[in-house]
Amino acid sequence: MASDKLTDRIVKALATPASGNTITYDSDVKGFGVRVTAAEARAFILNYRIHGRERRYTIGSFPDWPVADAREEAKRLKRDIDLGHDPLGKRIENREAPTVANLWREYESKHLPTKRARSAADDRSMWENYILPKFRSEKVRALTPQDIDALHAEIGSTKPMRANRVIEVFRKAVSSARRRPQPRSTNGMT
Repeated sequence: MASDKLTDRIVKALATPASGNTITYDSDVKGFGVRVTAAEARAFILNYRIHGRERRYTIGSFPDWPVADAREEAKRLKRDIDLGHDPLGKRIENREAPTVANLWREYESKHLPTKRARSAADDRSMWENYILPKFRSEKVRALTPQDIDALHAEIGSTKPMRANRVIEVFRKAVSSARRRPQPRSTNGMT
């Protein structure tokens, strides 16, 4: 649906569709528009093409984002897209990045079976008692050396030898995960 230059007043007055959603585009910035859903939600979007693929990026919801701010963000995103950056691809990549819990499942299935029973039980104990309670939902790529040093210091305050072993196991798993290439997403417009 075409429009004049979007304003807060126009966005507020847009009709709610009976089902699904409708998009009203801005006349000022190509691809920039507002999506209105049957649930009366309003969100600013940017349609763009990159590497031969059409994408739809959600900027933010109205009225949290006034039209003027959303338009400026759309212009900024378009400049990034012109430089070859894919904002939706980055968002999907971040969302799908493995967590420490994912790392543990991989470690458990690939590395524990290759160890002797006692070593496997010891590794499992370290993961379940120290690593997972602290970092379970953290993205592996977001972990910093300071995070790992803080875990080492926390455990080391009462069990220095155990702290060294926990960190050795954890760093090895994290380093291995970071060296592996991550699969590229095949998601299209969302």
